[in-house]
Amino acid sequence: MNPRLNARDRLARLLSVIPWVADQPDGVPIDHIVARFAYPRRQLLADLQEVVFFVGVYPFTPDSLIEVDVSDDHVSIRYADWFSQPLRLSLEDGARLLTAGRSVLAMTDTADEGESKAPSPLLRALTKLGTALGDGAERAVDIRLGAAPADTLGVLRGAIERGVQVELEYYSYGRDELSTRRVEPARIFSDQGNWYLSGWCHRAEGVRVFRLDRLRAAVATDIPVEHNDASVDGAFTPSSNDPRVTLQLSTTARWVVEQYPVDSIDDDGEKLIVTMAVSARAWLERLLLRLGPEATVLKADPSLGTQLASSAADRILARYA
Repeated sequence: MNPRLNARDRLARLLSVIPWVADQPDGVPIDHIVARFAYPRRQLLADLQEVVFFVGVYPFTPDSLIEVDVSDDHVSIRYADWFSQPLRLSLEDGARLLTAGRSVLAMTDTADEGESKAPSPLLRALTKLGTALGDGAERAVDIRLGAAPADTLGVLRGAIERGVQVELEYYSYGRDELSTRRVEPARIFSDQGNWYLSGWCHRAEGVRVFRLDRLRAAVATDIPVEHNDASVDGAFTPSSNDPRVTLQLSTTARWVVEQYPVDSIDDDGEKLIVTMAVSARAWLERLLLRLGPEATVLKADPSLGTQLASSAADRILARYA
């Protein structure tokens, strides 16, 4: 049985399905959409008939709604007349739209094996939008997600669709180790410019998040998943059991509170006092090494030890030696 998609994954697929189907004048077989976009049939039909059918603009008359026709196991989509009108966007609106479109494009494979690699409708639209916005907007939204090889994404998406476990060879940045893990994959998502996989890890006996550009190998098994609630919303969710550290940061190190979750922050305009959870000692060591004189440890959980930055520096020097 195909696992159900969560709301975010369904939206990502819909944003790819709609323009692709609308570009086919004779419609598309439902089974083709299911296979192409890894979209469970029941959810696909529900989303087409109960969501897309009602997409439009005020006053929601027939000429302002997307037309969806599902019959004889085929689907056809026709844009409302409103969509043919020139779209008036501010530079900020256009930049946001371009960024969102590129994120969706990066998540989808738009060509089947054996098909020509013709640009997808979404890619063509983004190209036109980028040209209209100009070089300034292009630089503003030049977002590069962490490397996620297509074959790795294919293996993981296939495993999620089939509801089977995967064997991963994974480098843990926080613990500075390479390990082999058996994982029940639940969801692939992007966060802070990188792609991640969340799932139940048998080695850790709990839900864990894996950054895809740190995977050395991913192999699907025939073992069915046992945990269906292993999805998370972010790359790191602190727990009450994680050790804490309190840092004094210079104002030039404000990026720390923007990039990592913090428990508290005190900003007096000249310095920041932040308390944050620590997922692993090695992660904190590297953070402090990166910050250098911009950070001072005011208080740390005893389990984290002392001389954190110097410990990381010694290990790096030993490797170079």
